[in-house]
Amino acid sequence: MIFIYSLIFVLLLSFFFTSNIKKNYWTYYLISIFIGIITTVYEVLRITSDVKIYGFPLFLEKIFIRGYISIAFFILVMFAGALNPKWKITRKLLSIRAELAIIASIFIIPHALIYFVRFIVLKLPKMFSTGVIPKLYIAYIIVGIIAFVIMIPLFITSFKKIRRKMQSGKWRKLQKRAYIFYFLVYVHILIIMLNEKEIDLLKLSSYTIIFGTYTILKLIKSSPAELKY
Repeated sequence: MIFIYSLIFVLLLSFFFTSNIKKNYWTYYLISIFIGIITTVYEVLRITSDVKIYGFPLFLEKIFIRGYISIAFFILVMFAGALNPKWKITRKLLSIRAELAIIASIFIIPHALIYFVRFIVLKLPKMFSTGVIPKLYIAYIIVGIIAFVIMIPLFITSFKKIRRKMQSGKWRKLQKRAYIFYFLVYVHILIIMLNEKEIDLLKLSSYTIIFGTYTILKLIKSSPAELKY
């Protein structure tokens, strides 16, 4: 349910504050960076000195560090290019699509860095010492790293100043990699859920329906030559 709450929050924020986000995008970027720094610092302290928080602050921290908020933003970016452009919500999302993509990328960076460090520092040595290397765990780490590497140039070229310096054809060609990124994100999430002791069917079905619906809508709406980020 945390994912659903995150998606609802991001959708309401994007719909009712469209003009504000468009006008004051740097404020939203700085807020996102600030939240990312706080969650990263807490995770580092938690790993190194067993510092803990409880209650609602912990709930919020999980939403950000586990990637729920960033995925919710990316989903809006995805559907902005798949829904009917005549709809009011589509027009709103399209007007701030680049801003939403940048915010989503900012939020995913702490998630990627912390989990990569946890893998290298905490998990990997134990795996080598015990000789037990879970294939699903390694798989979702590798998929996550590949997705993150693909995301970085998409993130950088979402800034208007960077985009203006690029040739239109090259920019569009680069942005088509977003479809690979979206696919890897879903695979990453799927493997994580399969790696858990008990599979959360509600979460699994929610992600599958959302990413499946996006894929169908995008295929119906566009030919391969017309796809763009």
